[in-house]
Amino acid sequence: MTGPAQAAPFSQNATQTNNITNEAADKARGSIEDLRRRLEGLRGQYPEVDAALRDLDMITPRLDEPEREAGTLRYMLQNLVERCGGIPNLLTAAQLVQSTVLALLPGS
Repeated sequence: MTGPAQAAPFSQNATQTNNITNEAADKARGSIEDLRRRLEGLRGQYPEVDAALRDLDMITPRLDEPEREAGTLRYMLQNLVERCGGIPNLLTAAQLVQSTVLALLPGS
């Protein structure tokens, strides 16, 4: 390569990062809402449903700053997946929530 390399202006990099973050957060919120709808449709049929809905209620507000309590968030997501594993046809949806939320954490 000849001549100095040029980096993209900081504002352009920041905008691209924000767009990626916003898109990832939207995917996480969408997966949570999908799982919430499925769980609400099964209310009263399985004892784990109410606990899984409470898990989602605790996870959702943390999406705005997932890095603040990353360890707690990971623990909550694992609990959610374990609870939903006992409910037919919900394990995959819970795993999608887990993967989309974990994608928001630093180092993921």
